[in-house]
Amino acid sequence: MRVSQRSGLFSGVAALACATVLLEIALSRMNAALFGQPHAFVTLALSLVGAGLGGALLYAAPSLARPPALFARLAALSSLASGATLAAIILLAQRGPAPGALPWLALVYAASTAPFALAGLALAAAIRHAAAEMPRLYLLDLVGGSLGGLAAAAALRAGAPRAALAAAIFFAVAGVFFFLGSRREGEQRAPGGLVATFVLGSAVLLAGDIGAPWLRLSGLRRATPDRTEIEVWSERSLITVDRPRAGAAAVRIDGVAVSPILDAKATPPHQPEDIAYALHRDEGPVLVVGAGGGRDVRAALKAGQTDVVAVEGERGVVELMRGKYAELSGRLYDKPEVRLALGDGRSFVRRTPLLFRNIVIPSAETAEVAATGALALTESRLITVEGIGDFLERLQPEGTLVVTRPEGDLERLLAVAAAALRRAGAAAPNDHLFACGAAQRTALLVRRTPLARADIDALRRHCRRHKLAEAFAPDRPQAPIRARLVAAADARAAAPDAATDLTPPTDDRPFFSYAVPARRLPAVLGDWRALRAEHKGLFVLASLLAVASVLFALAALLPRLAARRSPPPGAVGTPRRARALAFFAAIGAGFTLVELAVFRHALLMLDLPSHELPAALAILLVSAGLGGLLTARVTPGAAAGVSARAAEALAVAAALAAVGLVPLARWSLGLGSFPRALLAVALLAAFGLLAGSLAPLGVKLVAAAAPALLPLCWALGALAGAAGMALGALCAMNLGYSALLLAAGIAYLVAAVTVPPAAAGEGALDDDAAAAGAPPARGAAGALPAGEAAGARPDVPEAAPVA
Repeated sequence: MRVSQRSGLFSGVAALACATVLLEIALSRMNAALFGQPHAFVTLALSLVGAGLGGALLYAAPSLARPPALFARLAALSSLASGATLAAIILLAQRGPAPGALPWLALVYAASTAPFALAGLALAAAIRHAAAEMPRLYLLDLVGGSLGGLAAAAALRAGAPRAALAAAIFFAVAGVFFFLGSRREGEQRAPGGLVATFVLGSAVLLAGDIGAPWLRLSGLRRATPDRTEIEVWSERSLITVDRPRAGAAAVRIDGVAVSPILDAKATPPHQPEDIAYALHRDEGPVLVVGAGGGRDVRAALKAGQTDVVAVEGERGVVELMRGKYAELSGRLYDKPEVRLALGDGRSFVRRTPLLFRNIVIPSAETAEVAATGALALTESRLITVEGIGDFLERLQPEGTLVVTRPEGDLERLLAVAAAALRRAGAAAPNDHLFACGAAQRTALLVRRTPLARADIDALRRHCRRHKLAEAFAPDRPQAPIRARLVAAADARAAAPDAATDLTPPTDDRPFFSYAVPARRLPAVLGDWRALRAEHKGLFVLASLLAVASVLFALAALLPRLAARRSPPPGAVGTPRRARALAFFAAIGAGFTLVELAVFRHALLMLDLPSHELPAALAILLVSAGLGGLLTARVTPGAAAGVSARAAEALAVAAALAAVGLVPLARWSLGLGSFPRALLAVALLAAFGLLAGSLAPLGVKLVAAAAPALLPLCWALGALAGAAGMALGALCAMNLGYSALLLAAGIAYLVAAVTVPPAAAGEGALDDDAAAAGAPPARGAAGALPAGEAAGARPDVPEAAPVA
């Protein structure tokens, strides 16, 4: 079969992008299960780090992939990426020497980055040598990435390791497309044996695991293999269930969240959150948010409730409860007294017309996990000032809201509840609160109307009867700081010297589990041992920022280092080179910063339980690709002006989003599914169309003046994006998403003022080409100079039909 070079290149790049996104998502799920949620976030940055490494390597050694061996090298790189993927999967499946050991983590991350670096080198080579086709190449790259996200949604149900194996197959398929593109006269033939080896090898390994499963993660946290009865992957997480013991089985999500499935014949043991029924035992209806294994639903039924609404966001847990564990639980979720809703609890209360007598929000988070800061990066939109306010609005006049947290979180929980009550018009929030706890867990009861003396006495009798320790009452705050936090409108003023952050989380900064005050952040980051032991989420962010920053600095120095080895004829292009590099770094950082905020809020708007991530990813990537395609007719002379205007428009849009995005997302929660989806699509598409135009325009400008600089520009954009992920997360956690969007606006303003100028003539940036060891560019962008090599042919693949 004969395939044109254009078809081979485009198809190969699309397959490469599909494999990259699929692998990125699969590895993030595997690392979350093995090492914790913060590592899932860091894994998402590996593709950017890999793209940066690949681009920098190609700039330093352009002979790695260029005509007439371009397609042969692309095929080899794709095949090697498939092999590196297989190696990374097998390594992750092994039990490390010690959970979280730094040398082991470093080895795992190095192995996981290798396939992304190889794919990044291949993509940088494709851009470098087909710059004139960048708008279409960019579109196919992002469409391929969106298909990888959609493939991940289906593949993850079979298990994250198998999804990663599927990514290895897609890498090998990309090698096949590049191999077919190399079968042209004058082009060096790709190594067919190497390509075939990895195509067949990865396919056989996947088929073998399906037929006789051999690939299992052996180092899962807090899960003992001999006690695990079932292991199920969902689109969001790994769900394991321990074998039933003493009338209960434990459901674990990524080894962190633990929820019991109680035997239908057993009596539910009393827990602090059962205080919800101390004031009105059998009066309903009751809402349980985060029903999990159904323990709190059982407690409500035990208390005499006949109308219980259970909301659960994890589809895999619901399937287990209605499938394998239906008999053990007594078909709990199919009882006539129980109504089950799959989705987000916050969205549910905004849309339901029901008023509840009791709302219970149990916590599956253990005190051990909370103490290590492992969930610092995890948003908790249920426990924000606005979130508590939404739940209070759905209570009957004397209804109660009960929120359970590890006991160390009580002070901050009091602060957020008091702020929500104050917003709801409560003159003295102190009179609406009561808390008790046991076994390192505390339940806070919040009532819409003040607690009368008889109510307080009833709650105290309940605590004594069930051996619960009273933690807060209107007349007994138990600690002066708790009284001050509830009474003060400003939590910082109430506890200015507190070691932990006690300010109420908001929808703009919804990180309840992140407890480092901004004033202590430098000191915490400076204590490396304490950071790793007590602030694991912050530790992995700081590590990502350090690695990405060092790599960015080294890549930025490459032109100077190369110039020392081979001095350029002059330095006339240095300022322009600096502008080109700064432009790509700015758009890389800006895209990541805006994406962190816009993408996260678009996920809230999409009412697609367990499928919102691939849907939002597909919308964003396709719209960005279309934005790039729209630049196809922009001439190099006009590209600078168009780039500046697009960057300025993005800066304005980011500033507007800083003011309106969070309120818009909250308002949308009360809309129906279809209007919310339309709003999410509009938000993602608008951002994608604008932001997606900048990279192709930048490539057009640089390619017209110094094509040899393109791989380094691409590398700096990717590495700036990786550093931006870490900085953006830190900004959102400490200052909020509004500040994050303002930072994105600044990045785009930098891009607007550093747009590379249109080529004024031959040799505008020739010092870069000489420094990189490449001959100066002549003629149209994307065309090799005449006589570079014997048999040299046009750098841009011809548009011949598929034969």
